Amino acid sequence: MQANLNLLSREDRLCLTLKSLYASYGYREYRLSGFDEYSLYADNSNFFGSGEVISFSADGKLLALRPDVTLGIAKNGRFGAGTHKIFYCEKVLRKSAGAFKEVSQIGVEIIGDADFACEAELCALMLKTLSATGGQYVLDVSHTGIVNKVLSALNLSSADSAFALGCLESKNAHDFSRFSAERGLDKKAVRAFESLIAFNGGNLSSVTDKISPVADVTKECKELTSLISLYGGSLRADFSVTGDAAYYNGVIFKGYINGVPCAVLSGGRYDKLLKKFGKDQRAMGFALYLGELYARSDAGRSAEAVVIYNDGNFASALSYADGLRQMGASVLTAKEIPENFSGKVYYAEKKDD
Repeated sequence: MQANLNLLSREDRLCLTLKSLYASYGYREYRLSGFDEYSLYADNSNFFGSGEVISFSADGKLLALRPDVTLGIAKNGRFGAGTHKIFYCEKVLRKSAGAFKEVSQIGVEIIGDADFACEAELCALMLKTLSATGGQYVLDVSHTGIVNKVLSALNLSSADSAFALGCLESKNAHDFSRFSAERGLDKKAVRAFESLIAFNGGNLSSVTDKISPVADVTKECKELTSLISLYGGSLRADFSVTGDAAYYNGVIFKGYINGVPCAVLSGGRYDKLLKKFGKDQRAMGFALYLGELYARSDAGRSAEAVVIYNDGNFASALSYADGLRQMGASVLTAKEIPENFSGKVYYAEKKDD
């Protein structure tokens, strides 16, 4: 069985590993059906970070090739009372480097009574998900409540708020300092926002002391501190991690793998998204974007061995190859050694009767 798994691509093997992980926590697999209406993605493009979707018409409806999974679950999922823990592995179509590509998205959603215990469990699953990739990783956590309260204290227009958030996301203290001076912003609010830009892990009290004159973030900081204390150095507070305020509330996450220039995992609490669809439930989740993780994904490993045959001994070659397979090897039969083949080579010398 292991030999067969070795023939799968890294992406497929990781999906199997993660499905087993999520199932071991009691999560059930959720499968989406068909296509979604184009308006779902057109009206919520900020949620998945791209305004472009491939659409087509069918049966008088304008449908879309799915660019995101969570939106479809949030809108179309039927979840009753209690807490529902699900996972999924689906193909999505996303634009990357100017072209649409079909990539895998695997993730977890908790819908219903998604309390702090669920939040802590979600962190554990995110850390184990990143660990399963085999690389060095870090999981950053922020809190929209803290960022939004400090941003509100600056009393900015929508355009200026977007600029300030951009400075926070890029940790650009210089441009924010120039901007705040030009706008004549309240100095206490400026110091509070600058503390978010400058924060680079460590004790959150260094932030709360500067924020307290303009906003009460005691509850939010306590939530972050509790999560970080559970997972030590594996979880790091970083306020440059932000999310669209129309969807996210509470904690938000970004996961990074060494050698990959962008986040491969993102998630957080999105109660606002469910409310937008008329559902009085709480929700949180995360997704691992395998298209980012395996941008040059292999198409599968070559066989471990090859048995070379000729016109007079192919039956013997087939029998010999079967014997090797019964011992757990993946074996190819061929008339000549494949180009760039790196496995073992056997020859069927016996002639067929």
